[in-house]
Amino acid sequence: MMREQQPRLKFVFHDAFRTDPNTWNDLFEDDDIENVIMDTHQYLAWWGANEDIGGYCDGYGNLMSNMSNFKYPVWVGEWSLATDVCATWLGGFNDNNTPYAFDCQWVDCPYTYLDESTGTDFDRTAAMLGPYGSNTLSTIQNGKCPKDSAFFSDDDVMTLGQCMMWILNDNVDGHFLWTVRNELEERWEYKAAYDAGWIKNNAMTENVAFNATQ
Repeated sequence: MMREQQPRLKFVFHDAFRTDPNTWNDLFEDDDIENVIMDTHQYLAWWGANEDIGGYCDGYGNLMSNMSNFKYPVWVGEWSLATDVCATWLGGFNDNNTPYAFDCQWVDCPYTYLDESTGTDFDRTAAMLGPYGSNTLSTIQNGKCPKDSAFFSDDDVMTLGQCMMWILNDNVDGHFLWTVRNELEERWEYKAAYDAGWIKNNAMTENVAFNATQ
């Protein structure tokens, strides 16, 4: 139906978090994969504690090298530079489905960007704002919001960003950092990460193998 109506469009389907090529390569016949794309979402934040930034690079490289075994072009529809699940509400509203790997940073929650007649601030004196889900890890507390831990320095994040760019450029056909803008989380924000140089392409990310220990 899509090809009849708009043959230029690409048909993108998600891997349901199952990255085994044997699961998906039989979904479409070999002669029926024109403009078919497999989408996968691959984050580091849920990997648990890893004290070596190079370990994240190596693990991500091993994961992405498997993508060449799919017969479809692969897009990483979501990824980020976050190495922890501190960001607010990752597991749902006032909820988090995974314990923190390292202690989170707690910063003032952002204020509304709407004018007073439209936007209303929340009670910043409340010990905790509910309702919340299975735990209180990602709740707003005393006007503070959690953000990614300070365990890794900006230099570490630079190393991570550059190695991930090389890995993605070398192994998949497209990738999209989640998200474009974020009020608190530079490692979840494309613009801040790009401006910091973490995800800018250069000769190293485009042409040569990356050594995370350098």
